[in-house]
Amino acid sequence: MADPGDAEYERALEALSGLISGKQRKDSGMWAHAFEMMASYLERLGLDAELPKLSIIHVAGTKGKGSTCAMVERMLRQAGYRTGLFTSPHLVDVRERIRINGEPVDKESFLRNLWWCFDTLAEKAGDDSGKPAYFRFLTMLGLKVFLEKKVDVVILEVGLGGRLDATNCVRQPVVCGVSSLGFDHMEVLGHTLPEIAREKAGIFKTGVPAFTVPQREDAAATLRERAAAVGAPLAVVRPWEAYQGASAVRLGLAGDHQKLNAALALALAGTWEGTAPVAAAVGGEAAARRAAEVAAGRLPPEYVAGLEAASWPGRGQIIHDIVEPAAAGAAAAGQPEGAAAAAALEQQQEGQHVQPQPRLSFFLDGAHTAESMETCAHWFADAIDQQPAAAAAPATAGSTAQQQQQQQPIPSAQQQGSADLVTQRVLLFNCMQERDPQKLLAPLAATLAERQVSIQHALFVPPDSTYMKLGASGEPPNLSWQHSLRSVWDSHAGGSSSSGSAALANGAARSCSSAAATAGRAAVALPPLPAVPSPGAAAAGAAPAAGLTTAAAGAARSAVLPNLAVTLDWLRRCVREAPSLRMQVLVTGSLYLVGDLLKHLQSEGSGGCGGSGKA
Repeated sequence: MADPGDAEYERALEALSGLISGKQRKDSGMWAHAFEMMASYLERLGLDAELPKLSIIHVAGTKGKGSTCAMVERMLRQAGYRTGLFTSPHLVDVRERIRINGEPVDKESFLRNLWWCFDTLAEKAGDDSGKPAYFRFLTMLGLKVFLEKKVDVVILEVGLGGRLDATNCVRQPVVCGVSSLGFDHMEVLGHTLPEIAREKAGIFKTGVPAFTVPQREDAAATLRERAAAVGAPLAVVRPWEAYQGASAVRLGLAGDHQKLNAALALALAGTWEGTAPVAAAVGGEAAARRAAEVAAGRLPPEYVAGLEAASWPGRGQIIHDIVEPAAAGAAAAGQPEGAAAAAALEQQQEGQHVQPQPRLSFFLDGAHTAESMETCAHWFADAIDQQPAAAAAPATAGSTAQQQQQQQPIPSAQQQGSADLVTQRVLLFNCMQERDPQKLLAPLAATLAERQVSIQHALFVPPDSTYMKLGASGEPPNLSWQHSLRSVWDSHAGGSSSSGSAALANGAARSCSSAAATAGRAAVALPPLPAVPSPGAAAAGAAPAAGLTTAAAGAARSAVLPNLAVTLDWLRRCVREAPSLRMQVLVTGSLYLVGDLLKHLQSEGSGGCGGSGKA
């Protein structure tokens, strides 16, 4: 019997989906009018008079603003404050956007406040006011929840831009921050970096301290100009490396680029503790001490603990989906799956130490700008270097576990038998059609080549969800966009878009053969991919492709797959049917894609090795 609460929650998601307008963001006039309407909506909800009760840290930027907010929240929670965190987009559940003490707001509070906002707006609607669009409604809902929960501090991430963003309804934050700037949403924000910087600087307020990280000089000049115009004291943050003891801190968020975000987070947290009345009331002398330490270039212990514990799903995140015991020693190498399992079991019974090895690992990063794709590629290269050396042929019998990590490598005790597993690297990619795939895939391919990271297989897969509706779209995907992405990748990675089924079926196996030969191992044959015809082949009535495209020797093989369930099933079949294979999958280009993959993995719990889950 279905849970009535689930039905109520689904009804709420349908109501929220009805607020998604589908209008193009490039309509700047509509964007400005919608922002002007925020004051009316807040007044109808009675929130305009209540907002001054919230103590707010407001953060804009192109890259790293979400990570910065996550670090600020974790540091202040570690320092003893009750925190509210508002971010976007969500990955799995819309309640992720509104967090209390790091956890998504509970369903009961979410539903109660959602229906109150809906009903109140409807009761007091004027002839010309209409309904707020999706993000604006969620912004007001988040503020309402934070007021109800009586949080000490709200960390508020800008959705898009700054000047006309719904979050800019906040008129008196305690401190503002601008993370790294780059080119994104140019149809709304402008086509030059100074134009984009001007929009981001729209969150600056008179007398409110503001911080930014080092920027390109033309963008930095614009930030300084706008700060001076409104009377906001603006400073560039102290470099992370300049803090005493920073080299000994292991940030919870992966990648060297997070040091820049950590430096901004420190400035924001320290300034809030040294400025906000609630910080003095709740934190007392400890708050003043921490603020003084940050100002002097020292790291408060509470902040260090928060930075090391910070997590931000879908950004620099590693999930080991299939982790299995490895039969120690080369004797099990090349054995059939059952024989390898028996060898591992026999060694366990004899008291020998058998270490588990990750054989299917997902490296998740929702990068979706040219600059962030380069950063993602560097992170992936560093992350795979931290993974354990391949061990003896693993077994599929026995327990499995889905293990998640943001940065921590598997302990070095597992680094045994370096030549017994063949490693294959897979790109799993999609991006929204409003983005230029050339500007995403070209820097990704170039940076991976620069770091000497080879991609054996590139898979282009639509997400289950759509920005037009919460949850799965329910419509069969049109794969023409994914075929276009594949062609762009092939042009940069040396692949081919030929669709001959024999070439497709043999390409993947040959990719494994070369890697296996290097390791002195027998070739590893992969199962064929499900048939997905190319647009041209489908129009001509040709037989659909049966596997991965092959091109020149050593080139990456590429394919379009119909959905994530099929993709996940194929990847799991690969490692199950080839005991000597390890697959490392980089998932990037879209937070929708990353979030939907997380739904699949989470729906199956810690078992990890079962069939494909349902989103």
